[in-house]
Amino acid sequence: MNTLNAREMLLQEIKLLPEELAEEVFDFVLFVKDQHAEDAFLWGQVNETRAYRQKNPQEVITATAAEWEEATRYLE
Repeated sequence: MNTLNAREMLLQEIKLLPEELAEEVFDFVLFVKDQHAEDAFLWGQVNETRAYRQKNPQEVITATAAEWEEATRYLE
């Protein structure tokens, strides 16, 4: 039994595409890669912030919803 992995199946399909569809697929691949890179960057920032806050709890400010609304009212 011959089973192909996703990469092999994708390559087979791409070989059969007309040029204009291949360009669209290429654009989509770039989009997906960019999304994954952005997600990885943002989660890295989240983890850095979490680690910093754990090491510096004195710098963490907590507020109730009402306090936050009052403090940020001028932004509206």
